[in-house]
Amino acid sequence: MRIGSIKAILLISLVVSACSGSVDQTGETEPFDKTTDSEINKKTITTVVKTTDDSSYDQSSNIEEESAEPNESVSYFKNFSSSFSNEISSIDRNHPFQTLDSFCTPYLPVKEELVPATVEVKKGDSLAKIASKNDLTLSEILEINQIDDPNLIFVGQKIRVGEELQIGLGPQATGRGITEKSISIVNIKTPKDELQTFGFENFDGDTSEIFSTFIKILNEECGGFHGRKIELEEITTFPLEAFDIDTSTLGTIACLNATKDIPSVIVVDISQFSGPLEDCVVNEQKTALITTKVSSNRNVTSSDNRLLIDSFSSEQALSLMLLLAEEQGLLTDKSIAVVADDSLGNYESVITGLVEPLRELNYKAEFHLINCEGGIFCNTGIDRVIDSFLENPPDVVFPTLNPFSLPELLTQMISNGVQKPQIIQSAFNHQDDEQSTNHIFNYGGRQASEYYDGTIIFSHPYVENQRIFEGQFSPFEEMCIEEYSRVSDLDQHLVEPRRSKMVLKICSITRYIARTLFDAGVNPSRRKIHETLSTLGPVESPGFSFGSFTLEKQTRPSKIQHMEYKFPCSISKEAEGNNYSGCILPVAPPKNISTN
Repeated sequence: MRIGSIKAILLISLVVSACSGSVDQTGETEPFDKTTDSEINKKTITTVVKTTDDSSYDQSSNIEEESAEPNESVSYFKNFSSSFSNEISSIDRNHPFQTLDSFCTPYLPVKEELVPATVEVKKGDSLAKIASKNDLTLSEILEINQIDDPNLIFVGQKIRVGEELQIGLGPQATGRGITEKSISIVNIKTPKDELQTFGFENFDGDTSEIFSTFIKILNEECGGFHGRKIELEEITTFPLEAFDIDTSTLGTIACLNATKDIPSVIVVDISQFSGPLEDCVVNEQKTALITTKVSSNRNVTSSDNRLLIDSFSSEQALSLMLLLAEEQGLLTDKSIAVVADDSLGNYESVITGLVEPLRELNYKAEFHLINCEGGIFCNTGIDRVIDSFLENPPDVVFPTLNPFSLPELLTQMISNGVQKPQIIQSAFNHQDDEQSTNHIFNYGGRQASEYYDGTIIFSHPYVENQRIFEGQFSPFEEMCIEEYSRVSDLDQHLVEPRRSKMVLKICSITRYIARTLFDAGVNPSRRKIHETLSTLGPVESPGFSFGSFTLEKQTRPSKIQHMEYKFPCSISKEAEGNNYSGCILPVAPPKNISTN
């Protein structure tokens, strides 16, 4: 695996029309009092139209035990394995990269197909459009066709979009990042050492080693993909300003390193704090991106199906949270406050996904904006928020801040005597992650965690730390853990059990890629690979996070669950000791969601 780093100095700002008028971006508080039909506007909430109970998972008995007197024998997830439903009947277990007995299996050669190397110019076409449809940049298509002026084309003209191939020769170079021997995949890595100096604990472990372990299985034990092996490469970027370069520019540099210097066919970003690089990767460089970051709807809709989000989109996460909070009556006759930061894209997503829908539901929510001043620590304007909370204490608060900024808001609320509100969170800004709640404990101590206790989280089901400590895994999760442990020299999940989450996450994403490269055929173009990736259909992921990827659905989850943060994690004394910073636990079965 080749490792690259940022060596040179190199997003588009999102603009939402709703940002003008009702919201003052200076950070001043202003109530929303516009009333409309008390129904969520479908143009604003583009995801959920219904929710239905999933009866395959009954947690009710465990909820009763969790509230009972703690004892050593209590297992919160005792019914997980027995009631786990392998509900994806549409998955072909005979597929070499969809088995549950092993990560993959060897397979027989498949028939070669001839991939067209030219397209015909039609009325309304431009070279830029043709290039984008075939995952080429404009400069690439000009070079391939030796065209000097991109405006001088005519209807009926043949334009080359790939290499001329011959049947029977086996694997051949078909485009950028695809040689006769390998396909280039890039992992974006963000070191968290600097974040640890601010108390942000790293549960991830060595992601490079985990990725390399699963790629080793694919390449060495299962024969790669029709004669090619994955060449896994790595680009390092930084979560904080480095070398006097802001995080936005660092993201662009990482994008160009990954897509031009290497160049990759698929980029994977599971780093959470890699900076904004989605637009550069998928739109400018015409490369597929699989990310675990909650990205904006704008990035999704403009990506031409090259962006796959292993979570919700930003607006989707927020609107789902609101819909379930409304459904459960958590907002009725309550005073509501929304706290957001002005970091790139976040402000617009909060307005579109939360503030405007609140208005559509006739709620008069106070909106507070905190300034980040170009960094990830957003605290300028907190004093105004606290003054407002003291004057008009909110019953419900949606604090949509990032994991580094939320703990300071909480400690300021505590020190100034703000009465404890009901806090409601979502997947937005990673607030459904136990690394985030752990940071609240590390930053503000027991007092902050006790204040945050009872926070309601509506997000897709995932792997809770407590379930890891109890050793309750699904068949897919068991396969991932066993295969990693069989091949790895480090066994990171045994050194630190919480690293099992990252093992499972990388296992599932690597299988997305493996299925894609196999199904795309012997000599696929970049576009064929990207189209296959975006139409995988049902996929398996850790926990109850079953989902799918289709041309109409670029965000994976198909379920959402009501969870709560508990401090202390008083299931038992053992659980409290393992989860010293509290725990996030499901309190209701997952619900199916549908998109439109």
